[in-house]
Amino acid sequence: MAPAAPVAKPAAADPFIGKIIGSYRVEKKLGDGKWGAAYEAIQTSMNRPVSMQILSPELAKNPETRQQFIANASAKANVDHPHILSVYEAGEADGVVFYTHEHVDGSTLADLATEGLFIDEPTSLQTVKIVAEGLSFLNQRKLAHAALEPGKVFIGADNSRPRLANLATASGGHPTAQKEMQTLAAAVLAVLPNGRARDHGLQSMLMRMRKGGPSGFLSWPALLQTVKTLEPKVIPADAFKLSAQDEAAIRAVAEARKRQQRQLIWTIAGLFVVLWIVGLAVWWKFFRSTQKDFDVQMVEIPAGEFIYQDGQTASTSQPFWIDKYEVTMEQYEKFLEYLKKSPTTVFDHPRQPKGKSHIPKDWEIYWGRASSGFAGYRTVKGAPISVDCPVFMVDYWDAYAYAKWKGHRLPTEQEWEKAARGTDGRLYPWGNNFDPKKCNSGADYSENAAGAKANADGYVWWSPVDAIQADKSPYGVIGMAGNVSEWTDSWDAAGQHVIVRGGSYHTQDVKVTKRVTEVLPDSAFEYLGFRTASDTPPKK
Repeated sequence: MAPAAPVAKPAAADPFIGKIIGSYRVEKKLGDGKWGAAYEAIQTSMNRPVSMQILSPELAKNPETRQQFIANASAKANVDHPHILSVYEAGEADGVVFYTHEHVDGSTLADLATEGLFIDEPTSLQTVKIVAEGLSFLNQRKLAHAALEPGKVFIGADNSRPRLANLATASGGHPTAQKEMQTLAAAVLAVLPNGRARDHGLQSMLMRMRKGGPSGFLSWPALLQTVKTLEPKVIPADAFKLSAQDEAAIRAVAEARKRQQRQLIWTIAGLFVVLWIVGLAVWWKFFRSTQKDFDVQMVEIPAGEFIYQDGQTASTSQPFWIDKYEVTMEQYEKFLEYLKKSPTTVFDHPRQPKGKSHIPKDWEIYWGRASSGFAGYRTVKGAPISVDCPVFMVDYWDAYAYAKWKGHRLPTEQEWEKAARGTDGRLYPWGNNFDPKKCNSGADYSENAAGAKANADGYVWWSPVDAIQADKSPYGVIGMAGNVSEWTDSWDAAGQHVIVRGGSYHTQDVKVTKRVTEVLPDSAFEYLGFRTASDTPPKK
């Protein structure tokens, strides 16, 4: 039986219905929640339906509430999972604070129970599977999220693919898996005819979920294993074909979502500018002004012999110049802005795959956080981030193109090592003995930076490129032992892998002799960046 659509209030009773908010036309009300009302709207630029959560005018008067609302929207935007509703856009338009997300044409488990409607057993098993996979994803990544409720599980029209609301929050707890299993089991049983499943295996699974404790499922993976064993019996074979079609649709939605992330983060950043006082804007202007000379700070490395690797003698035949600091996020953003205004492929490496973009994965998120005018918002996974941090998640093609755009090139690995250790064969820029306070190494690294202590070098993840001046080579180049590892322009003998040099905040081994030889050119990591070199002095 097809689920009934949510009942909306009469249009005349709601001031938002029919209103144009930014690029959205509000169509009907879906319900009320903690932050205000939810609506179905049409994104006029794409003529597609979306769900819109509007912060109530009363709550919007409080700056702290507005900040929390947008922070929660941003947390949801960081979640990328095929079973969890994607957030499209967040911001303020026409005096209304809102965010939009995927719209499901159907009802929630709570709606169905209230209206006395039912779902079939294949749909109930699929519902358990999809919710379990979504919540397992959030728990594995230690993402704070609101507790599961029947009103957060959507069933599409005609019992089509279930979806899980985006429960991620900027702060909060991590509800226990068993408690959420009990909620899910009760909600599913409530919309099965007679409150139970006819299939014995499905019924036993739901009862075990509801029971909890030592006799229940101890984790989401354990539950999913049972779901897997039940699928061939409960779900008809042709349902798997439909699922395959759904997965294709999911991928299409995911691609569309990636194309919209830039707009999302910029609108979030723009909202924070509106929210905060003029004094903060002045402070932010001062903060950014300290970065203006990174572009011209290069160090001359003289020609001549030096000790290379384990005592070999190498030589640079001509002097060259190398960036004093690693390329920053702000510097790379200037490159992207140039390409946005003047699209071109003239900076691309001859071997670069056709159609490749130089926008790093999740750049909108990272740059949006780093460039935020609100200090409390400049974090990623709990790690502080700023426009002065080294750019990361760039592959070799990105680094090559940026360097060429600057009129520079990437250093060879021999040039890189000479610039890092000088001519006397030292193991670290400062000498032969490791000192964790002299560079941003893995001594303080924690996979989850939130709450982690940085007792050695002061940074759990990235640091601004000029933050640790003790990580200084004999020539005065900064940050070659730690912070991020760096791309070079040297390839392995087979021409398949690019040589990466130097340590990072992610590793304990930060000797400047460290070389990684099995990195594909399209690889990108949160602990890999680069600096550029030049055969001529920088222009002042």
